[in-house]
Amino acid sequence: MNDLKDGLERLAASPGPAPAVDIAAAVAKGRRVRRRRRAVVALMAAGAVAVVAGGVVLQPSQDERPDKVVEPSKYPNLLTEKAVFGWLPAGFVRTRVTQDGGSRPAYTVNAGRGPGNLSIELTLLPPGVKPGLPLLPGARKGHLTKAAPVNGRPAYWSIKPGGPGSDQVGAEFRWEYRPRTWALLAVDDRGIANAATVRRIAAGVRFGGGVPLAFPVRVTGVPGGLEVGRVWAGAGPEAMFALGGPGKDDELMISVSPAGELVRNRSKPNTTIDGHPAFDTGLPHSGPAIGRVPPSKARILRVFGVRGFDIGIDARGEPLRRLEAGGGLTGLFRRVTPLGADPKNWTTTPLR
Repeated sequence: MNDLKDGLERLAASPGPAPAVDIAAAVAKGRRVRRRRRAVVALMAAGAVAVVAGGVVLQPSQDERPDKVVEPSKYPNLLTEKAVFGWLPAGFVRTRVTQDGGSRPAYTVNAGRGPGNLSIELTLLPPGVKPGLPLLPGARKGHLTKAAPVNGRPAYWSIKPGGPGSDQVGAEFRWEYRPRTWALLAVDDRGIANAATVRRIAAGVRFGGGVPLAFPVRVTGVPGGLEVGRVWAGAGPEAMFALGGPGKDDELMISVSPAGELVRNRSKPNTTIDGHPAFDTGLPHSGPAIGRVPPSKARILRVFGVRGFDIGIDARGEPLRRLEAGGGLTGLFRRVTPLGADPKNWTTTPLR
């Protein structure tokens, strides 16, 4: 599944949505200092920021009435708040919340200086999973340095500000916020990557809450019975859903992001759908972006400028076959409804 996704992401003119993988297991095995971003930077180059009192609004709609619900969600509780930043440096707000699926899911919340900026990253690992040690430049293995406790809990530096590896990642800090349960805080912005600031961010984190987060999109007619992989909601506003089928090569990805000329120009539209420029790998001469995989096996659709959003759908294997009965990727696109930039209109049950 990930081999094809690499090809799909190269097509999308940006790193693309990260594959749905067991992040916790990967972290436990060790991470490189120069980590791959989870963001689609180009997809977030434009768009409005919804900010209230210094924080990005990713809250459930308070006026979502029963008459708005067409049918029950096939995938309820996609993203539930597990941690929130308390204190952040001036100018920083929450910019993305991500939940990874699988048997050992990880939860990540990012903050930065506006949409697309993920320079502060907090990751919660499943109970019993410890963060791995980063590999330092020259393939040298990192080590832990004991730090003063955070709110009475054990804490360590894996990359100290100014120490080995900090030229690539400004600081990396971990603490056991509950018995056998770890939080990992990475700060890439060297302007704030000092010991006092990093520790203050960590001390202000609050865990729990369980608030369902809302999404700026509603999608109907999504095939049921798929496994939820990675899901994120961001401040663009943006959202991404990665769902897997029974086989390792089965996958459906749906994304919405603020309409942007950069992504459109790089994707080189080759058709129009309902009056919108679009790129469809199922058409002739669509380029070698997904290798030599035939459209019957894997397909990408990008539609640009829909109510201020760009919409992406990637499907392969069983989800692609099941979509054919409802008009294929084009049919699914027509059932994607962007809900605008106002969080009051968003929904906590986006997939139906």
